[in-house]
Amino acid sequence: MGYADVRGDAALVDLDGSVYETNLRGMDFFRQALEGEMSISNTFQDTQKEGAYINYYGAPIKNREGRVKGVLCAVHSSVILREIIDAPLLKGAGYSNILDKEGRYILKTIKTYPGDILEENRVRITESIASGGTGDFILTDRTGTKQMLVIMPLIEGQWYLASMVPLDILKANYIETAIGIMAIIVVACGLFIWLMTLQRISAARNRKMLMDLAYKDSVTGLRNFDGFKLDAGKIMKRSDRSSYILWYGDIKNFKFINDVLGYKEGDRLLKSLGTYFKMAETDDCITCRSAADNFVGIVKCQRDDFLERGIQSALEHLERTGTEGRTFIEIPVGAYRLRPGDEGQSIDVLVNYANMAHTIAKEKAGSGYVFYDDGIRRRIIEDTALEAAAQTALRNGEFQAYMQPKINIQKGNLLNGAEVLARWVTPDKGMIPPDRFIPIFEKSDLIVQLDRYMLEKACRWLADYLNKGRRPINLAVNVSQVGLLKPDFIEYYSGIKEKYRIPHGVLELEFTESMLAGDTDMFADVVMKLKKRGFICSMDDFGSGYSSLNLLKNLPIDVLKLDILFFQKSRDINRERIVTRNFIQMARELHIKTIAEGVEQADGVEFLRDAGCDVVQGYVFSRPLPEEEFNRLVEEAGDKPFACREEA
Repeated sequence: MGYADVRGDAALVDLDGSVYETNLRGMDFFRQALEGEMSISNTFQDTQKEGAYINYYGAPIKNREGRVKGVLCAVHSSVILREIIDAPLLKGAGYSNILDKEGRYILKTIKTYPGDILEENRVRITESIASGGTGDFILTDRTGTKQMLVIMPLIEGQWYLASMVPLDILKANYIETAIGIMAIIVVACGLFIWLMTLQRISAARNRKMLMDLAYKDSVTGLRNFDGFKLDAGKIMKRSDRSSYILWYGDIKNFKFINDVLGYKEGDRLLKSLGTYFKMAETDDCITCRSAADNFVGIVKCQRDDFLERGIQSALEHLERTGTEGRTFIEIPVGAYRLRPGDEGQSIDVLVNYANMAHTIAKEKAGSGYVFYDDGIRRRIIEDTALEAAAQTALRNGEFQAYMQPKINIQKGNLLNGAEVLARWVTPDKGMIPPDRFIPIFEKSDLIVQLDRYMLEKACRWLADYLNKGRRPINLAVNVSQVGLLKPDFIEYYSGIKEKYRIPHGVLELEFTESMLAGDTDMFADVVMKLKKRGFICSMDDFGSGYSSLNLLKNLPIDVLKLDILFFQKSRDINRERIVTRNFIQMARELHIKTIAEGVEQADGVEFLRDAGCDVVQGYVFSRPLPEEEFNRLVEEAGDKPFACREEA
């Protein structure tokens, strides 16, 4: 059995699993099926088996509008029918053939009969068929024997049984002949009904298989997006549709989970979420997996915080099912509440509204939801414009290096180096804040291009500075998670360092703790390779993640950057400083240098100096400076100590 499209291209699967491809265009049964009728073909020689003959069966497959979009085909050996018509009638005196409505042979008996005159009587036969499909009349064959010809339909309008019996034999054995003919007819019809029943069962089974392929997701068992659109379209016709929310969500950093934990674990995570959504499904709540780790749903709810409870429930389900790395899993969701008039919109457009809100939700920390509004639409349009302009901006040098000085507070407040920060300065809009373009770039390879662009600018500046014979200082550049996962990451960064002949121990690469997602072994391997090539490796935003103490004991990093603003979120400054001091002390005992960033007050500098912190970076000493201003600062500072801005 198999399926043929309207062009006649067909793929047929045999009982042994073999697949054959053929084209049925031009065959009468196929044309008849395309016209919307069940059909059966004439008898053909089997191209797959020498000396065998077959018949084709066709059933039209229609779409919702009633148009035929393909044909379900079956092929069956003619051997059963041939065995029937070859069976001797009335002690071998009679014989049968199967004809079409034009009186032509469909299946001819192999029995030799020199008096055969069926072809010569096609006109009478076709008239009998046309007048109702049945008939009988007496003919004289070529041997002079009078024969009784009986025409009976096997398939109305397609196949007819033509049986010829000598009249004298018929008269002499009327009862026996009648029983024999009826038995043949009954058996033939029974076999044909059996074949057609098998065909219908197979058609139903194949239809279910095709429906699953068309509308079901193979990984989660949920609907796919096409199936979702069909079912959501029914909800859109309800009078209370304004009480429904359409939502779009995914697993944050799912690609990283796949890369670190493996695709098998990634699929297990998707299946677990799929199980949760299937358990939650009702007539008023349906869900699908649209692609990758993206899920879409529509649910009836009056209160917006229903989404918050749903997200939390999904996370709890993942925890109960023991999903690996579950503490790092975050599910951001974008939502759109249906409005009057939306029944005229396509599901794709409405899902896109939820997806726009989802884009904003992904930029926020943790799991949560954001509802679509016109402001989000304007924001997405602006983001798209920024992304489109980025390539040109990189070519035109619109991204500038801003240097934020780092001051060694244990060595008389001397300049220790700087962190190189990217700033986008456009000719028409001026400076675009990093928090506007960095999240956009992180969604694509643009962040990798920006990372590498800033690395080269930093190396170019550092090479020029060192070639003037000045004392070495440290320059730090940021590395994105996407950039870290590039296969050529280590080779590319090492190549740029060698290109500008940067000595070992002065170029620092900053990684964020959130990159690790639990796989410290992979990260530790990368760090060791970078250190062998002369890079300093630092952990940025340390203390803001999930497992800082575990990281501290396992990672071979050189520098910890403490985000002091994170430690200042509590109401008790004494408790803050106890925590900060102990982090610094642990780092010192592990021979890890510490840098405090985000320091804004002079008393904070004194506390950090007393606690043993090595370097301070923050507005208390200097804001990030354009390259030209930083050059002047380096020239003027020399080996003189820096003063806190509050003291200056």
